[in-house]
Amino acid sequence: MADGAVADPNFMLSLARGLDVLRAFEGRSSLTVGEAARISGLNRPSAGRCLHTLVQLEYARERGGQYALTPRLLPLACGYLTSTPLASAAQAVANALRDRLEETISVGTLDPSDPGRIIYIARAERNQIIAAPLMVGSTLPSHCTSMGRILLAAMDEDERERWLSAALLEPRTERTITSPERLRAELASVAEQRWSLVEEELEPGLRSLAVPVRDRDGTVVASLNVATFSHAHSRERLLEIHLPDLRAAAGQLERAI
Repeated sequence: MADGAVADPNFMLSLARGLDVLRAFEGRSSLTVGEAARISGLNRPSAGRCLHTLVQLEYARERGGQYALTPRLLPLACGYLTSTPLASAAQAVANALRDRLEETISVGTLDPSDPGRIIYIARAERNQIIAAPLMVGSTLPSHCTSMGRILLAAMDEDERERWLSAALLEPRTERTITSPERLRAELASVAEQRWSLVEEELEPGLRSLAVPVRDRDGTVVASLNVATFSHAHSRERLLEIHLPDLRAAAGQLERAI
């Protein structure tokens, strides 16, 4: 919850609590009242009332004390995907680039409330190259992903420093950068070269290359990447062969938004 939001006379605390409980379902197929309370930070009675309301409105169902979401939530997400030019154009661009490169392509943005993670708004898979399946709406850490580093490098410097000073840079592999100083230096390089190449920092055997996507004002609003198995393409081949295609596709997306 944003600082000062509760003091805002137009802020609806009950709605915020309900959304906190909805967010507790991220990455989980079901929740108990106790789990929803622990994850959302609410007390059990408040979490229970939120879950009960979601059931009554048919956004969730309850069976044996376990609560799960229903398909009624999907049109809400679809509203973003179809009404936002970036999201509506991204999937077609990703599909075309996947077919051209025969590699997995993604488009992502920073979570507006948490720079520590990216949210996928388009994905075109050739092969499943990461252990956990990824799809539109999936999230990953920003500090150890190529798209995340593009987006972090484009942040306002003061905002990025505030985030870095408090961020927990968890290691995903033995190669993950977990030092704020090293990440700061890496982000400076990313900003200068306008691409990010991450090698086996998110998952062993995975290499990815990303470029920025800008709006008409020149602001970075998303990132486009190609991901491949490390043994399939060398670092040099990605930069020589795939970087020009990535930049061309990013330009196509920019013209669409």
